Amino acid sequence: MKKSTNVVSLADARRLKNHEVKEEKLDAMAERFEAAMPTKATPVKDFLRKKKNKKKR
Repeated sequence: MKKSTNVVSLADARRLKNHEVKEEKLDAMAERFEAAMPTKATPVKDFLRKKKNKKKR
């Protein structure tokens, strides 16, 4: 009997599916983290600097 190269074992298919699910979860978590954390490096300093400049006027 000839072995086909198109045959995939169930264990390999399960592993690939689990990997894809974990990648999706990781992407979603990265998006939530990016949304939660500010993109500025120093948001507090920027805020205090603006407040100080307003007082000086």
